[in-house]
Amino acid sequence: LLESARQHLGQQRLQEAAKAYAAVLDLDPNCVEAFGQLGHLLFHFKLYAESLGYLQKAVQLAPTAPKLNLLMAAVLRKLGRLEESADCCLRETKISPTDADAHYNLGLARRSLNRPHEALASYDRAVKLRPEYVDAMMGMAMMLRQIGDDPAALDWFERVLILEPANAEAHWEMATILLSQGRFERGWQEYDWRWKLKDRTSPAPHFEQPLWDGKDLKGRRILLHCEQGFGDVIQFSRYAALVADRHGEVILGCAEPLRPIMETVPGVAAVVTSRRDHPPFDVHAPLMGLPAIFGTTVATVPQQIPYLRVPAAKSRPWVNDLPGLKVGLAWAAESASANAHIRSMSLDCLTPLLNLPGIQWYGLQVGRASNELAKPEFAGRITDLGSRFADFGDTARAIGELDLVLSVDTCVAHLAGALGKSVWTLLPFDVDWRWMTGRSDTPWYPTMRLFRQTGRGDWAGVISQIEVALYDQGK
Repeated sequence: LLESARQHLGQQRLQEAAKAYAAVLDLDPNCVEAFGQLGHLLFHFKLYAESLGYLQKAVQLAPTAPKLNLLMAAVLRKLGRLEESADCCLRETKISPTDADAHYNLGLARRSLNRPHEALASYDRAVKLRPEYVDAMMGMAMMLRQIGDDPAALDWFERVLILEPANAEAHWEMATILLSQGRFERGWQEYDWRWKLKDRTSPAPHFEQPLWDGKDLKGRRILLHCEQGFGDVIQFSRYAALVADRHGEVILGCAEPLRPIMETVPGVAAVVTSRRDHPPFDVHAPLMGLPAIFGTTVATVPQQIPYLRVPAAKSRPWVNDLPGLKVGLAWAAESASANAHIRSMSLDCLTPLLNLPGIQWYGLQVGRASNELAKPEFAGRITDLGSRFADFGDTARAIGELDLVLSVDTCVAHLAGALGKSVWTLLPFDVDWRWMTGRSDTPWYPTMRLFRQTGRGDWAGVISQIEVALYDQGK
């Protein structure tokens, strides 16, 4: 039976292998191999709880058997039991101290537990044991980024690319570092690797028409298509005017909620919101590929602000005509985005600001986070506008009536900046590349001021900075 199970396993007949190993245990309830392989097979079938039981029995029978603890660590990680997973990895490093995989997996576990310095030590050991261990090298680079040592991280990504020149993740991470450092020339080149990332949510579009190379369009029609989030579309739509200057007819593709404001972008001849129904075109380009085409540097970021206009009013004013500074608030990023939890805060964090005199507060938040306004402590203190927004045209109309916008890193900040409105953007510690490093301003939006966390999750410190700035503004 054991030999039969091995043959099935070798020939990838996994169901038959599992049945044979189960039959082995009926005859020999102490067979370590059967327990271990059944645990492995059940892990493959995503039956994690069942897998764990078999692996625990295998480890109980053979505590020093190699690889069993690593597999059990992987199962525990899937079950969300991260501390136990790390313990398994640590045991494996003691059983097999020269096994690079054991140290690499311990690094993964420590990274999951947000222990970057410990993870670095594990990755370093793995690389010393296997000098061309690309996954461990990537782990080193990512942890160095997390602790803020971008130059060292960049060096490790370069080492990865020597071994794997087509490693899309390394190219992408390099792009974000280079762009955050203001090294735009190479940064935009590396940025094109985003299309080859395995976990990319928006795949590269496939059109019969060629990709635009930046040459004079000579009256041809070009489709500029969007990617990533609403804020990205708002930020990079400014390039439509430069494209039109190269004698082309610009068709801009975007999501329907963006239509009212995209129709105001200089150089845009038409806006389409469906890839199936767009008019004929000759060439195309992704919006976020335009900085590379135009060779944008920090000094040449297009700054024709505002490049969006507030659409004509549809109804009564959004903001009350009362004395005092009129300030709009957006405290949460779109929940569907990968790092929304890092960029968002709870409305409770803003409570110290609500006590400041001479300010009228208006909520620009939409989505689930806007429900926080229903809490009794905010009654009568913040006027909810976001619940009335039908699209970004309404958001722009409301912003147009305000004196100042306070927003986390989300599309509201981009919209206010593109409209030329005074906007203060509240940034997390792990900041997106576009806000660069160590700056309180940004070349993308001249009317924007940046307030940064000085430690992960420290929104209280950011709010303290805002309090001082509002006080200074009111003097």
